[in-house]
Amino acid sequence: MKGLICLAGCLAVLFCGQIAAGGTYLDRFDVPDDAEYIGSEDCSMCHEEVSDFYAHSAHHPERGLAIPGTDIAGCEACHGPGSVHVDEGGEGWILGYEDLGALGPDGRAAMCTQCHTDLDLNWHTSAHAGTEISCNDCHRDQVHHGGLARPAGEYRNQTEFCLQCHTETAAQFRMPHRHRVLEGHMTCTDCHNPHRGVDTGNWDDLNETCLTCHTQMAGPFVFEHAGVEGEECLTCHRPHGSQHDKMLTQSGNGLCLQCHVEMAFSTDQNWSLGGQAHAGLMMGEARCYDCHREVHGSNTDPTFYDR
Repeated sequence: MKGLICLAGCLAVLFCGQIAAGGTYLDRFDVPDDAEYIGSEDCSMCHEEVSDFYAHSAHHPERGLAIPGTDIAGCEACHGPGSVHVDEGGEGWILGYEDLGALGPDGRAAMCTQCHTDLDLNWHTSAHAGTEISCNDCHRDQVHHGGLARPAGEYRNQTEFCLQCHTETAAQFRMPHRHRVLEGHMTCTDCHNPHRGVDTGNWDDLNETCLTCHTQMAGPFVFEHAGVEGEECLTCHRPHGSQHDKMLTQSGNGLCLQCHVEMAFSTDQNWSLGGQAHAGLMMGEARCYDCHREVHGSNTDPTFYDR
């Protein structure tokens, strides 16, 4: 146990030491050996417009928010140590607009997550990681340079902000059967965490998102539907909207018959399923869930009848 505590302490010291030395973010640049951190006060003397921008923001230097484990805060957290720049009257080395603008999405994310360390643990698994999207593209109202997305403050609600990029989803929210997102009954982040992805190797994580609201489907049931237990809700349902009832991926019995098909299911054998003839029902255009209504599971009937 003492060895584990010692190891954890050494790792923590090493982590803080890496941040103080520039960490993974500043290591992308050739920082002069004589450059030192001097604080943000001198920056505002020349960069008045930027200083005014930050006056009432969460990033204002006076708030004293520093990179964890260091005293590096304010302008220098992103632009690097400013002593050379100040000593040479604004002509010396600093990470300026062109330097930061040349960063790729991962580099821009690294700049932000050196402080927002809780997001650093999850960002690399998010749906936005690996694309051209990075922090400033959505949070442009928190930084003093542009981004791809219009600021959230220009929209009535969060959903409209997300849909400026996710235009295909906006069309799905206008289908006859849909989640009531455009109507304001729920928001994108009720299901999606923009900074963290879902472990698609574990369907329970996906189902858990749906079952947070659809609690009646969670069970446990005496008779579990094998096609539901441990599987993904999206196998049968479209998450944003569908032209089919119950937001199903397709109408009619084709959805059920993708799994529930047997050798005896033919006109020669009276369309038998589970030892029961279904020809009369099928010819009458009945849907499977007209009878087997408890499709997620039942506490009373192994064939999921509503009784």
